[in-house]
Amino acid sequence: MGEQNKKIENCVKMALNFLQNTNSIKGLDIIIDIYDEIRYSGIDKKDINQKILRILHNLIGSDSLDPLLEKEDKKVLSSFLEDFLKINCESGNWHLGNKEFTELTLDEFYRVLIEVKYLKERELVNRNELSINH
Repeated sequence: MGEQNKKIENCVKMALNFLQNTNSIKGLDIIIDIYDEIRYSGIDKKDINQKILRILHNLIGSDSLDPLLEKEDKKVLSSFLEDFLKINCESGNWHLGNKEFTELTLDEFYRVLIEVKYLKERELVNRNELSINH
């Protein structure tokens, strides 16, 4: 169990490091919402994984999120999906190119996203409070 937690902790740190110079968590909300929607749709586990990755890949540079996300939020989301997670398709199978994230189960991946969102949100609130008090 400790190794699993260490793996999740490492992925959280990596994601936070990647997102350190951003002020956007809206993209994480989108990923979490997509996961929730597909996860409870009754599709079998392997198909769920493939469907989530395919949908996330299709969001890279997509105009479909224009009503939901501002330009900066879209840029952060696309970069997170393409440059950090490195979602791609080989021989009809979708997968993550980020080796540490490849080792996560879907539920662990979800947990990492939730933790990163929470920590990033807290960081942004603290940063805003500091700038208001100065």
